[in-house]
Amino acid sequence: MTLIAQIADIHFGAEDDSAIADAEACIKEARPDMLVVCGDLTQRGRTREFDAAADWLDRFDLPKLIVPGNHDTPMFNLAARAAEPFKRFKQRFSRYFESAEAGQAIAVGLNTARGWQARKNWAEGTVNLTQLDEALFRAAETDAALKLLACHHPFHSLPGAPLRTRTRRGRRASDKVAASHVQIVLTGHVHTPSVTLRERANGCYLAVSSGTLSVRLRAEPPSFNLIRMESADVMVDRCDLLSDGPRLTRMGEFKSHANACS
Repeated sequence: MTLIAQIADIHFGAEDDSAIADAEACIKEARPDMLVVCGDLTQRGRTREFDAAADWLDRFDLPKLIVPGNHDTPMFNLAARAAEPFKRFKQRFSRYFESAEAGQAIAVGLNTARGWQARKNWAEGTVNLTQLDEALFRAAETDAALKLLACHHPFHSLPGAPLRTRTRRGRRASDKVAASHVQIVLTGHVHTPSVTLRERANGCYLAVSSGTLSVRLRAEPPSFNLIRMESADVMVDRCDLLSDGPRLTRMGEFKSHANACS
């Protein structure tokens, strides 16, 4: 059995202290084999926010994969956002970005966030297809039974999510993942837990979005996900952090074989 904890959108600087404490307790009690963080560790990309994120994540003594989000760039320093948008992120988390392996699983990272873009909403995601190919190759090199890709932005808008996404090259990225050996794409950004089977002409994959641990809620309570692989079965649970205690809810099950669309 391999267990993976997925968190996203912690937003230190706008974090929910109660949710942070409850998530830490729940994750440590579950004893996952790996922790995957899908971006937006900070609210404004400030040094003290990154320090708080690093201090908290250092409490988890297990393999970690950490990717940046659009809030992990210096929000008010336009020059730095254009020239070195992820300098502070890299100083603390570069060793956790490319891949993490534990049990029968490997997770590989992709940065879909940008410090600046030639479009009105700089917070939207963009996929560099060459970097995606490199990430998929890293996953393909291993014999892991479960292969995951983690990034901040969903490639497609999630069904029913209040925040719609317009990830540039998302459809082409989806096609590449569907044709690869990666079975699951882990994301954040929308602050909404979700499991969606993405079927493409050349294959499929499971899109799994995590909720937030911040006060920036969008119609859902603070939460994180637990992804469990037993034999050929993968189960995805959301853990809602409620005032009367955590509550686990099964969001989906599927077969872990590459390109198994069941």
